[in-house]
Amino acid sequence: MEIAPGIHNIVTDLQHATGVTNTYLIVGTQGSLFVDAGWNRPGEAQARIGYWEKLGKPPLKGIAVTHRHTPHWENAPAIQKACGGAPIIASWVEKPEIEARMQGAGVIQPVRDGETLSLGNLTIEFLDAPGHTYGSMAIFIRETRALFTGDNVMGNGSSVVNPGEGEIVLYLQTMEKFLRYEPAVIYPGQGPVVENPRGKLDGLIQHRKQREQQIVSLLRERPRSVEQMAGILYASVKEGVRHLARNQIQSHLIKLETEGRVAATEDVYRLI
Repeated sequence: MEIAPGIHNIVTDLQHATGVTNTYLIVGTQGSLFVDAGWNRPGEAQARIGYWEKLGKPPLKGIAVTHRHTPHWENAPAIQKACGGAPIIASWVEKPEIEARMQGAGVIQPVRDGETLSLGNLTIEFLDAPGHTYGSMAIFIRETRALFTGDNVMGNGSSVVNPGEGEIVLYLQTMEKFLRYEPAVIYPGQGPVVENPRGKLDGLIQHRKQREQQIVSLLRERPRSVEQMAGILYASVKEGVRHLARNQIQSHLIKLETEGRVAATEDVYRLI
């Protein structure tokens, strides 16, 4: 459905049952661009292709993939094949990760920070946005100041930063970068549109700072393991996603270790 002039979000009934990952279609006067492509599940690729066809097949200039996680790229090869061979666009950092997971399908065009793509009346700027993953990419429409953030910003709640895939320091730098762009609206990788971008971005920065302060406070009392801290800070989190909670604490501890503020003996951390 069209959620703003020239901005469409393709969400299917299947997605509602399994969690919503947004697929956006930006349509300008001289072409269109998909932003993320969704899970490769029965009917999902065709839903996106069919929507593009119903709009009159505006020349597809690309399929932008914000990052390496499956629900953001899995339909990209099928869309590419059906819609005239438009390039799959990703960051240079994420290109090898996505290609390896695609197992050779699709052709990926890497872009660097600040590169642009014209859709006629709309200028698309690709932004390096590491944090959620090392190679995350955002898309900014200069004329409307619309920002597509992938999973660095979620419509509800906050993103996860897993060790080995991203870093808290980079995430915080990206939030500050987004603020400098002064977006008028944020279209997140998952969840509803963010109508108050500054409030959302400031809140995400403060959330991470508060979490770090909580970890430091716990360690000020006595040395603790990641599991012990997770049991206190994420006591209400269900067991099925408890590993994500542990990962967030671990990511914060990596930052604190790098800054020389904590040290560990095996899995027990203490303040220095």
